[in-house]
Amino acid sequence: MNLKPQDDNFYIRNAIYCWLHYYGDKNHKWDAIYKELAERDSYTTPQPKPSPPPRRTRAKKAETEGV
Repeated sequence: MNLKPQDDNFYIRNAIYCWLHYYGDKNHKWDAIYKELAERDSYTTPQPKPSPPPRRTRAKKAETEGV
């Protein structure tokens, strides 16, 4: 059996539809929010940019006595 892998949007949409199926008709306080979410095509949010690596500092030179 060959199943194609699904993306995150598929699983989020499936969870929303399941919630609406079981709890949607009971005048729940989240009913309107979930119905609005069910109309979206994408649920992903922009990922934050990774911070740049820390700068390397130079090692301090050891103090030497004069020659």
